[in-house]
Formats: sequence, C-alpha cells, structure tokens
Amino acid sequence: MALNCPDCQFPIPYDDINIVKTIAKCKSCNNIFEFTKEREERGEFPTVLRNEPLIIPPGIEVLKLMNELEIMVKWRKSGKFFTLFFALFWNVFVFFFTSITIFSGEFGVALFMIPFIAVGVYLLYAGIGYLVNTTYITVDENQLSVEHKPLNFLIQKDKYFTPQDIKQLYVKRYEVGRSNDTPVYAFSVDLILTDRSAFNLVKGLHSDSYARYIEREIENYLKIKDSPVSGEWG
Repeated sequence: MALNCPDCQFPIPYDDINIVKTIAKCKSCNNIFEFTKEREERGEFPTVLRNEPLIIPPGIEVLKLMNELEIMVKWRKSGKFFTLFFALFWNVFVFFFTSITIFSGEFGVALFMIPFIAVGVYLLYAGIGYLVNTTYITVDENQLSVEHKPLNFLIQKDKYFTPQDIKQLYVKRYEVGRSNDTPVYAFSVDLILTDRSAFNLVKGLHSDSYARYIEREIENYLKIKDSPVSGEWG
C-alpha cells in the first residue's frame, strides 16, 4: 500500500499509519490526516476496520440502558497490582531502616524518615484501593461521572463533566516505575473539553485495550467522532 501526505506528498511509512482509525502522520511536515475516503474508494481499507466489534476486557462490566451508559472497572480483576507490590516493598524497607535508627538511638535520623513513612502509608492506601475498588463511569444526557467505591481514591478522585462540553477522548501511556531497568507503563483515558482544557478521566489501566474500550464506548454513546490528538498513544 502506498500512501502520501496530502499536504507535501511525502511517502508515509507503515509505522506511521493507524489502519484501525485510518489516520496517519507525516514525518516531513507533521501533518496528521485521515485517509478513510480515499482508501475506501480504492477498495484498500473496508469501512469495517473503523467499526470493528468492541471486545470487553476482563474485569470490565457494561450496563447499557436507553438513557444511560455505565462502565464498571473492577480493579481486582483488571490490574497487575504494581502499586500494592511496590507499597509493600517500600514499607518493609522504611520500617527496617527506621527500626535500626531508633534502636541505635539516632532519633534525629528517625525523624528524617517521617516523610518516607507518609509516602509508604499513601502507597499502601492506593494499593489496597486498587485491590478492593470498582470505578463506575456513568454517562447520561446531563453528566459524565467517574466515581471510585468503596474507597474514594486519593490517587484517583471522583470527577464530573457535562457531556456537551466534551470535545474528544483519547488514550495516553505513561511510566509508573521501572523493573530491572525496564520501564513499567500504565494507560489512561483523557478528555479535551470545548474550551481546550484537558483532564484525566481514569488512569492506572495496565493495558491499552482497557483504555481504548472505555474511550470507544463513551465516544459511541455521546456520538463523538474519533479524531487524532497530540500525545495520544498508538
């Protein structure tokens, strides 16, 4: 398949083409463009590629009513618990080091460890939250809400938006840590409002399939046409 940029006619390599979303980026002029109509006319990309069936990832439940969409993310079934494992490791190390300083009479050093203890408590709380919580994403004609139950996350707060103000949703990838010098990534679903402000909707998803599913379900329900966004993963 040959595809050229419509602005500068630079040939687009395969790595810069998103076949599912039928968008491409030109490295020569940084133009991001759709190629749906051209490809369909030439019979190279059937329309079905833009409307492939949504496969529900494990740990996600969906309730679709006439006037409401609810997506439930059950973190115990969908997460890899990196936060909880890291919190346990952090707290064991801090407890061991603090105990040594107290028993050795170095109370000044022990006081210095208070911020590290506070970080450990926070990480442990967040890790437990990922273990027991369910995130409820509810969309109707009046509101898009994201609520975390039974624990209201400190790491993820409840959020509320007006659907009419939402311009676009997109998926981002970010680094949450490193394992053996290898980055550990997580994914989030972010949104852009009509005033161009950007907000995080839900984060901490261990696979982009979860983020893309949430993005597409909400876009389909709100009838938002998917468009490329700067910084979008994939």
